Amino acid sequence: MPKDNALADPPASGGDDACAPEPVVRLEAVTLRLRERRILAGTDWTIRPGERWAVLGPNGAGKTTLVRALTGEVPVVGGRLRPAEPQRLRSQSALVSFERGRRLLLRAEAHARGRDFAGDPDPGLRVEDLLPPERSGAREAAAQAGLGIERLRGRRIAELSTGELRRLQIALALAAAPRLLILDEPCEGLDAEARAALAAQLGWRLPRECALVWVTHRPEELPAGITHLLAVREGRVVFQGRAGQEAWARLGEMLAPPAVRPARPPYGAGGGRTGEVRIALRGVRVMHRGATVFEDFSWTVRDGEHWAVLGPNGSGKSTLLRLVTGEHPQAYANRIEVLGARLGGGRTLREHRRDIGWVSAELHVGYSAAATARDVVLSGRFDSIGLYRRVPEEACAAACRLLAELGARELAERPFLQLSAGEQRLVLLARALVKPPRILILDEPCQGLDPLHRRRFLDAVDRFAAAGRATVICVAHEEGDLPGCITHRLRLVRPAGGPTRAGVEGERRRAVPD
Repeated sequence: MPKDNALADPPASGGDDACAPEPVVRLEAVTLRLRERRILAGTDWTIRPGERWAVLGPNGAGKTTLVRALTGEVPVVGGRLRPAEPQRLRSQSALVSFERGRRLLLRAEAHARGRDFAGDPDPGLRVEDLLPPERSGAREAAAQAGLGIERLRGRRIAELSTGELRRLQIALALAAAPRLLILDEPCEGLDAEARAALAAQLGWRLPRECALVWVTHRPEELPAGITHLLAVREGRVVFQGRAGQEAWARLGEMLAPPAVRPARPPYGAGGGRTGEVRIALRGVRVMHRGATVFEDFSWTVRDGEHWAVLGPNGSGKSTLLRLVTGEHPQAYANRIEVLGARLGGGRTLREHRRDIGWVSAELHVGYSAAATARDVVLSGRFDSIGLYRRVPEEACAAACRLLAELGARELAERPFLQLSAGEQRLVLLARALVKPPRILILDEPCQGLDPLHRRRFLDAVDRFAAAGRATVICVAHEEGDLPGCITHRLRLVRPAGGPTRAGVEGERRRAVPD
């Protein structure tokens, strides 16, 4: 239970009492349809102005489908939803979610393609294009969210980091002054400063008449003032009521968090053998729109080492990983060697990535192939989006075993695009391991995972590393999202107006220029 919400049990809700305010939205014995599936049958839920709801439950339980129904995005095939008009539902609500972020990025890409086709040198959809007009009340609300949006004004949407994109979504939602604000895993991708700013904004500055619905796998991230709880499991609501000690205790029993992972050795302890250089960046310089991101930056990773890359949003973590994978165009203008071969030294990008497995938000957003979860896993053998080759039966069986190891065997034959965001992330994690790779790159891999699947994945990475199969590079904002195999840490900080600076912690300290 989050300590900020450790309240004494409040009195029972007023229910349909005549004195209670008119609901913002009400579900009466509702059944929803998600493509060909019917879920959440017979659900009742009333949300009134000023209520602060926390929605909890494991991956695939139906949380996102339920809150999307509040915006009119999911068909109601039984019962009643009030207001019934989808347009009214949309106009009174604001939703922040992974899927909404995906749509925003795809919109930016479509905008850029259209401009390219027309021969227009337009730089693409920018943050400024989405912000409310200058000197408007909505613009002031976006700025006062405390999420640093004004600093992003000139940036292109396509170049925002995962955390920066999420901050933009949240600020735009707050600026819309909705009657119902729905935040689906809003802290995923946010650094500690941004999470604290969001909690402060929603805990103390949200208008009293605005209802809040916060969906999360991490109760510790909830802001102060949560008034109601709702839990979903296996496609049905298993609990709802006023927040309080007793309610949190009941939820703990219902959701049954997994056993705590064994204590991990301190990073740097027992790192095992070290030897040949696997990754080497020497004097790297990266510029972006006239600003220096990296200047004279060097980093060496050896066999037997496993690195965490840490730092706030916008510090260059994802840029660094894209240099290693060869996705960043400036990688080929620098001295970068991976597994003994220099980028741009005659090998194709496909050859370069042959021994690299990776997971990132960009891969997740861009993976839109119509394929089963098993085929998505198998596509990792070929670094393709979708599976376009026949594979032997033993490879198919290995993919299913890998899904089973992550607790996701039942997803194998389901269409990837019909899975929840957390389930999709699990499948992409299996895809990263299927080769198996010699370098495993994980860019915030635990985004959207519930505690059970988070533990299973991190344990799988630890077993993978212990077998000596791969060097692990992991970006994370939370200590609990790092695998136990980590031996070294690279901390990145980017001062305002200057290049990224780095510091190293671990068994051996190698100089990284300031």
